[in-house]
Amino acid sequence: MRRSAVDLMSVDVVVVGLGPGGEYVAGTLAEAGLDVVGVEAELVGGECPYWGCVPSKMMIRAGDLLAEAGRVPALAGTATVTPDWGRVAGRIRDEATDDWNDRVAVERLASKGARLVRGRGRLAGPRRVTVGDRMIEARRGVVLATGTRPRIPEVPGLRETPYWTNRDAMAAKELPASMIVLGGGAIGVELAQVFARFGCAVTVVEGQERLLSQEEPEAGDLAAAALEADGVTVLTGAHALEVAHDGAQFSVRTTVGGSEPLRAERLLVAAGRRADLGALGVDTVGL
Repeated sequence: MRRSAVDLMSVDVVVVGLGPGGEYVAGTLAEAGLDVVGVEAELVGGECPYWGCVPSKMMIRAGDLLAEAGRVPALAGTATVTPDWGRVAGRIRDEATDDWNDRVAVERLASKGARLVRGRGRLAGPRRVTVGDRMIEARRGVVLATGTRPRIPEVPGLRETPYWTNRDAMAAKELPASMIVLGGGAIGVELAQVFARFGCAVTVVEGQERLLSQEEPEAGDLAAAALEADGVTVLTGAHALEVAHDGAQFSVRTTVGGSEPLRAERLLVAAGRRADLGALGVDTVGL
C-alpha cells in the first residue's frame, strides 16, 4: 500500500460492505495474497449475526420452549412457566452480539490479511472509492457488497413515527404490551410469533391475500394457523392507509375493520428488504 500527502491509498481490491458476502470475499482474496481493504460503516459481519439470523433464532428457541411448556398439562402433568423477556434479551446482548461489538469479526478479518477502513464507501469513478476525505484506488477492482435494508412503505404518517424495524426488535430490552406488525413475510411472521409467545398482543397486517406470499399457498395457510394458535390476530388483504403516534401508542388505519384504527404500543415494519445502493455513487461508473 502507498499513501500520498492527499491521503490516497492504492491497493489491489476494495470491498465496500463487510456483511457475510463482503467479509468472505475480502478474507479469501487477502488469503490468496492480494492487498485488500474492506470498507464498513457499521459492524463487520453485517445484518445476520447482529440483527437477523442469529439473534432471531435465539428468540425463536426461547419462544418454542414456552410453547412446549404449554403442552405439558395435556401430555405429562402440570407445569407453571412465567415468561421473562429479559432472559432472551440478555442472551442476545451478551452471547450473540457481544453488546453489538464486532471486535471478534474484525480480528477474524485481520487474521486473513485484509485491512478495515471504517466509514461509508462511495464510488468516485472506475476502481476508485472515497471514504470521507480518503480516496482508495483499486488496481484490480472494487466489490460492492452493501447488502439490503428494510423497505419502508410509503404510508402517510409512518416516517414521522418511532416505528421499529427488525433491528429495534432484536435490541428490545423490554417486551411491549402490544404490537402491530406491518408485513406477513418471513421476518414479520417469525417475530410476531416470538413476541406473542412471550405475552405481547400482536396483530399482523399483510396486504397480500395470504402470509408468506412468495412461498407455496400451503405455507401461508399453515403460518396463519400457527400464529392464530399463539393468539396472534392475522389480517390479510389489508393495506395500511395512515399511521400516527400520540407519544404513547400507535394507531394504524387499514382497508379492513371500518373506520376504527388498530392501536398498539409498538409498530414493527417488516415489509421486505431492498438493495442498499443509496449514495453509493454507481452513476460514476455508468450504472
